Amino acid sequence: MTSPSSDSVARITLMVHPCGLRLGGEIDRAAHPRLARALAWAVAVCGGDVRLDLGGLHFIDAGALRLIGQVAAGLPAPRRLIVDAVPPLARRLLGVLGWKVGQGNRLCPARNGHARPGPKDAAPPEPIP
Repeated sequence: MTSPSSDSVARITLMVHPCGLRLGGEIDRAAHPRLARALAWAVAVCGGDVRLDLGGLHFIDAGALRLIGQVAAGLPAPRRLIVDAVPPLARRLLGVLGWKVGQGNRLCPARNGHARPGPKDAAPPEPIP
């Protein structure tokens, strides 16, 4: 049996300045509990915005991005969750989940405040001639 490569191992590093987390490797279902604990730490310790540096990721699954989105949605104003160095795959998955990276790298929910697009986001039906 071979050991996993260092790229496939989930790396979650606590950062003090800027306050938040650095994620690397592959964040999959097995890493969700560690990610949840680390996010809870960051929310509790960071007095203001929480930063996530995603530059070291090779893979992140939709469940981990949902978890990150839930944390972003739960931060009371004016606190924000800021994502840096978002890999293209993660950016596409965020869009599928109804999130976007907005101005200043802030993670923003869909317009109706939910992570999934709802009826308010749908275009009105075309009139029948």
